[in-house]
Amino acid sequence: MKKIFAAMLIAACSAAVFAQEFKFSGEAKTGVYWEQYQETGKSPKNDLKLHSKDDAGGNEGRFRLNMDYDNGNNFGFRSRFDWEDWTSNGEPKWKYAFGYGNFFENQMTVSVGKLGGSAWGTGGPEKWKELEQNNNGGGMRIEWKPGFVPEEFRVNVGFVLNWLNDYNEAQTLTPSFLDLLQESVLGAAFTWDSMFMVRFAFRLDSELDRKTRGTEQYGAEGGEFIYRIEEYMLRKSLPGMEMWALGVYEGVGADHPMFYKFENWMFGQYEPPEAFGQARPFTAQLRIGYDYIDQRSEFHVKPGFYWNFFNKLVSVGALFSYRQDFGNKIWPDSPYQQIEVEPKIQLNFTSSYIAFVYNLKRAYINGNYPERGDKDPIAQTQFINLRFCIYY
Repeated sequence: MKKIFAAMLIAACSAAVFAQEFKFSGEAKTGVYWEQYQETGKSPKNDLKLHSKDDAGGNEGRFRLNMDYDNGNNFGFRSRFDWEDWTSNGEPKWKYAFGYGNFFENQMTVSVGKLGGSAWGTGGPEKWKELEQNNNGGGMRIEWKPGFVPEEFRVNVGFVLNWLNDYNEAQTLTPSFLDLLQESVLGAAFTWDSMFMVRFAFRLDSELDRKTRGTEQYGAEGGEFIYRIEEYMLRKSLPGMEMWALGVYEGVGADHPMFYKFENWMFGQYEPPEAFGQARPFTAQLRIGYDYIDQRSEFHVKPGFYWNFFNKLVSVGALFSYRQDFGNKIWPDSPYQQIEVEPKIQLNFTSSYIAFVYNLKRAYINGNYPERGDKDPIAQTQFINLRFCIYY
């Protein structure tokens, strides 16, 4: 940890000298979180801790610092520092840290190091995934942005050469150069400014990279595919309207169906610039998804509506979520797999917000223990979360 903070101190000192070449951004999130969990026929369990449910990790919160440096001569560095476990044993982590160079009049970019900040990622929300991010090591990314493409189009294609992301036999066997090549990531992005944007990435899988479950070894985990699609036509004709979709497919060509995982989200959001004589009077959202996980299909929908007051200084509203499973259901003949409702009030300031959230969720679970009698096995979770966030 001392080395990490020393590196940050050096970067901060360098920024003081070359302030015009450094850009800093990030966020700090935490909150007070109370939760009650109860299964049918069992006593409730309560928990109170520091935590924020607003995409802030699974611990006390998140401190994130993005540090970008560009020397103004086609070379630079990008890094992201995350600290999500604030206990005495918690370790801050570099999400990514790499150097890059632009060549041939910016038509080619080469990045080297612990990779991230991908041009081919899903981009969120709900799913934030970049296939070149790897906890087992770094690598090299090459992006080609051809200059002969007309100005209204933007093309970015390339590949990533990095280490095995989830290997088992490699603990005892020495990987070959072919194994390394078979772990490459291929990516592409195409943007038509007036119409749409689409980007995707595919990660290959080598025979050496194998997965286990428990004490059994099932074999090759398979490749991974991610995508993101955005439309631009509607937002031009109806200001404030946005639609996009993203997805993740794991286990392409895997040796066992247990590794198959297919998650998709489609989003729609409307926030009119002005209506009812007010600026941005409301925000309406609709999220629709379809997943295939562990030989079970799931359809889910999440609408939300928030009234904005005083130029969005105060937002008051709620979201509702419904999820139903098919095939290998969690519980036979269940009318739903999961439902939840979440009212929220949020105060928005310049570069910060405070929010108060209540959430009630009911979900079917596996098993029918004697204490439940003839009742369906349902787990009910309710929480209250007072959230704080500063972003910069």
